[in-house]
Amino acid sequence: MGTLLVTAALFLFYLAALALEAEGVRRDRGSVPLRIGVTGTRGKSSVVRLIAAALRGSGRRVLAKTTGSRPRLILPDGSERDFPRFGPPSILEQKLLLRAARAEGADALVA
Repeated sequence: MGTLLVTAALFLFYLAALALEAEGVRRDRGSVPLRIGVTGTRGKSSVVRLIAAALRGSGRRVLAKTTGSRPRLILPDGSERDFPRFGPPSILEQKLLLRAARAEGADALVA
């Protein structure tokens, strides 16, 4: 009986953590009205840079991320910095990217 209670408590804790994580991602995603994903085999970084520059030229605050030999974050003012990667490339990076876009006050995200 004790093992069942511990298992149930851990499961409920896990569900609560997932719900909090989902709410955080929804909040971050909702704070960036325009989100553009660039996919393909070749030329993604160049296309991301072109789209970001065009949107920036139209007056938007744009955050962009390229993933060449090392990931780079292009800030709303056009400057760049390394994007942290903790291991191999992962879809989980998108959570960090959404959070960064929200923190930068971006109204457009290109990745």
